[in-house]
Amino acid sequence: MLNMNENEGSSTSISNFITTIYDMVDDLSSDSIISWSQSGKSFIIWNPEEFYNNLLQRFCFNFKANTNLNCFFSYLDTHGFRKVDSGKWEFANDNFVGGQRHLINNIISCVIEQMVLYDQSMDMFKARKLFAQQVKEVEDQLPPHNSYPKSKRPFPTKLYEMVDDPSSDAIISWSQSGRSFIIWNPKEFCKDLLRRFSNTLHIPLFFHKLERFGFKKIDLKKWEFANDNFVRDQRHLVEIIISNEKEKIDQLRKRYDRQKKLGEARELFKLQIEEMLDMRKKMKKAKEVKEQEVRLQHHIGLCKL
Repeated sequence: MLNMNENEGSSTSISNFITTIYDMVDDLSSDSIISWSQSGKSFIIWNPEEFYNNLLQRFCFNFKANTNLNCFFSYLDTHGFRKVDSGKWEFANDNFVGGQRHLINNIISCVIEQMVLYDQSMDMFKARKLFAQQVKEVEDQLPPHNSYPKSKRPFPTKLYEMVDDPSSDAIISWSQSGRSFIIWNPKEFCKDLLRRFSNTLHIPLFFHKLERFGFKKIDLKKWEFANDNFVRDQRHLVEIIISNEKEKIDQLRKRYDRQKKLGEARELFKLQIEEMLDMRKKMKKAKEVKEQEVRLQHHIGLCKL
């Protein structure tokens, strides 16, 4: 049994989930409940009730019954599955293919990469809060943002020019390696450079844009940030950062659409299960009433004798 309640989100639980689902779909003995589609590039849940009552409870999760379906669909989402519009309970992932079990390693790698990005995002969030605390006194005394000139140049381009300007090296500059930049004086950076940099930019937005364009904080003791394509004397690489950000936005849109369809499928699936369980309860109740009537009639018959 796979217990997703322990070490949830760990690489072990990721590996356990996807291998367990693969084994379940690949098991010929349960083909009437769940199996590969004809193409082998997706799987279909043929019997939702049996899947819920039998396979889901027995193999996938060790959660309370009423949360199992939520957890199952949540992990399908985390692992990049999508609902196939086929009128069936059909789900697919380009790396989840019958007869090609080795491809699930690609799914595991993608999920771990997302975990790393999440950790980096949390690091940036903590850095932003700490940075804001250090410059709060200065920022509160500054005039409104709209008193500074506007600029339509992309954020990475403006940032490169700021870092590359030798006249402000005491405030912000390239690191010794030239593969990262360091904010040496946060207060002066906030007071002067950041406002000249953009009339709309403030500390939270600056850190948001750093994260959005793929920068990460790389030194706990310094305000040092890096991106593989932000390198001294290689300004042309900035275009890759801008291009990557556009691709990232496109991926986020696709992920949103996938999550929306998967969420709708989850609610419909739960509704179908609930209706089946409710019908079974009614049938069981009707059977109990019928048996009680039979026993009563039998008792009345015995009394007449």
